[in-house]
Amino acid sequence: MSYWSRESSVYGGQPFELYLFETETETWRLTSADREITHDGAEYSREALSRTNTTQNAEVKGGHITVTLPAAHPVAQLFVAFIPQTPLSLVIYRGHEGETDDTVVTHFTGRVLSGRFTTADTCELDCAPDTDLLRRPLASTCFQRPCNRMLFDDGCTLASAAWAVTGTVLAIGDDQVTITIAEAATQPDGWFATGTLEKGVEGRMVTAHVGTSLTLLNPMNGLAVGDAVTLYAGCDRTYSGANGCDTKFSNGPNFMGWEWIPGQNPFSGGVG
Repeated sequence: MSYWSRESSVYGGQPFELYLFETETETWRLTSADREITHDGAEYSREALSRTNTTQNAEVKGGHITVTLPAAHPVAQLFVAFIPQTPLSLVIYRGHEGETDDTVVTHFTGRVLSGRFTTADTCELDCAPDTDLLRRPLASTCFQRPCNRMLFDDGCTLASAAWAVTGTVLAIGDDQVTITIAEAATQPDGWFATGTLEKGVEGRMVTAHVGTSLTLLNPMNGLAVGDAVTLYAGCDRTYSGANGCDTKFSNGPNFMGWEWIPGQNPFSGGVG
């Protein structure tokens, strides 16, 4: 029988759902069924999963679903300290027991925006459909003092490799955000502030740098003493600041801000 014949049947439906979570480097295949299910040659493991109903409307949250899973699951653990460095996509397949693979349909495709941990030791994942991207306005350039560009993007033109320092983690503080790296001292204090510390595809913003000590914005999952990491210089997105575009990077011609905007708004405070 076809999927829709079983789906619309009053008594003949035996639905199951398959959840495919993927980042740039990792994949998790889960099912809410009471047994493991093999689909297209891949095995989906049993897990305590549930979700809200899918809807289609013009509301801001239209099409969003909430997927609930145990807080201890690796997918949930991605959201303990921060949003995953690379997007976490989700595809939900739906089928019926006893039917062949070609009757399984794609029920939802999107990405996980955030995770919220509850008192019941579960994690609620807010998931947006791919069509949600169509409702977002395109980015525009703002008339502002800070540079509109991001460091090392195409408009900035600087090569990240030229501003990178590799090192080894010597210590991690009890707060999980204070990191000691001997190689950080090869540059002046503050050099890596507003820069990033990366391990593989994971990265965290550096909020402070003094000597060998770095402070991260958030803990990094899986970071351990002895890990090899890469530090990238930080830019404060000013033209002439200590960590600025022209002062530090000699990249003034590509600065995309207006640092000399008057600090007083003549429409609210006059011109005197």
